[in-house]
Amino acid sequence: MKLITESNFEINTSTDDDKRLYIEGIFATAEAKNKNGRVYPKALLEREITSITDKVASNSCVGELNHPTDRSEIDLNEAALKITSLNWEGNNVMGKAMVLSTPKGQLIKNLIDDKVRIGISSRGLGTVSEGKVNDDFQLLTWDVVQNPSNHGSFVNGILEGKEFNTELEDKTLNEALKKELTRIKEELEALKTKLKTITEEVDYTNKIKLLESL
Repeated sequence: MKLITESNFEINTSTDDDKRLYIEGIFATAEAKNKNGRVYPKALLEREITSITDKVASNSCVGELNHPTDRSEIDLNEAALKITSLNWEGNNVMGKAMVLSTPKGQLIKNLIDDKVRIGISSRGLGTVSEGKVNDDFQLLTWDVVQNPSNHGSFVNGILEGKEFNTELEDKTLNEALKKELTRIKEELEALKTKLKTITEEVDYTNKIKLLESL
């Protein structure tokens, strides 16, 4: 499967009474072809938004600054924002995320303070057939990005980001499995040799005993 990302660069910023910084806007769009030529069926996106709602409610839906290029899972060492709310408006998923007080979160705040244009981009795993995102799609989180690619998406909308393969993860796993299989085979060969030696020694001992009894 591929890591599929969709980004928006029309994101608003706001602060609350505690002066916490938030970004908000369109986090996802259904039934519309984006700049990467992909369409998300609304039923599929509704399923995934419902699925991720529990993580949002439990304060565990966090994102990073930029999409990782060598993994799909979230690394808390890279945490930069926390998704705080998601709701539907027509075919758009309106979202809100708090910028965290982590080093990467602070970097986002500094970029915004310096008027750098940033966007929000979803991260998910799945496949695409003829431009339509398939039912195996799994929404993971949203990350802050800088490179746009969805219709009308810049700190208030949804930009489609890069799509990259997770084959590197599979390759690393396969290499580890190969090494483990090689180790097991070597241990089995060593056991076979040891068993053969023990069998030969027992056989020799029995032959000596037989000769002594004659």
